[in-house]
Amino acid sequence: MLEKVTYTDEEDLFIKQKILSDDFSSNSWSDLDISGLKNKIKKHYIKKQKYICPFCRRENRSNHGRSWDIEHIIPRAKVPNFMFEPLNLCVTCIECNGSKSDKIVTNSNAKIHYPIESRFYHIIHPHFDTYEDKILVIKEGFYYIALTEKGEKTIDLYRLNRFYIFSDLDDRDTYDYKIHSLSSALLGTEDISEKAAILRELAFLATKGAQNLNYEIVGE
Repeated sequence: MLEKVTYTDEEDLFIKQKILSDDFSSNSWSDLDISGLKNKIKKHYIKKQKYICPFCRRENRSNHGRSWDIEHIIPRAKVPNFMFEPLNLCVTCIECNGSKSDKIVTNSNAKIHYPIESRFYHIIHPHFDTYEDKILVIKEGFYYIALTEKGEKTIDLYRLNRFYIFSDLDDRDTYDYKIHSLSSALLGTEDISEKAAILRELAFLATKGAQNLNYEIVGE
């Protein structure tokens, strides 16, 4: 699980006062007086995540602040009080952060005490879930298969399969690449649940490919 950022006593006091201030809102994230905290948060999670986005799993060996976004797992627009909650924070690639935006990720209505169990979240939570139990990565940045409902929600919410949509491959090349990638993944795993997920995806692609081929033949 991801190691959370820790604050000094002085930082804790500042955060409490900030949240209790009359003008505190989700927009307070842009205030100049928290720039030091934001830098600390970003540096901590870049290091602890080993330069890997916790959702698309792409590696980005950059310490440059503009290469990473601080992610509020429960969006600060929904619950401003969780803005500085360490368990609500991580860093993501810019694309994943933009895809998720302010979408709802929890079934909890908590506003004061942060929900600290995996069952309260629709998506993979970097602090509470093991990614590999929920999603099988066939190719980082290109192809993902959900192993659970939570994995499916994560793929959908973060639009993880957006990468091949915007690739230079045409439909047939994409189909061939998927088949090749899945076949390699099938040979490379001994996990029964992963094998089952890969075989289901191969069966789906085979059916889809046969349908497309029939359409092409009829079209001729």
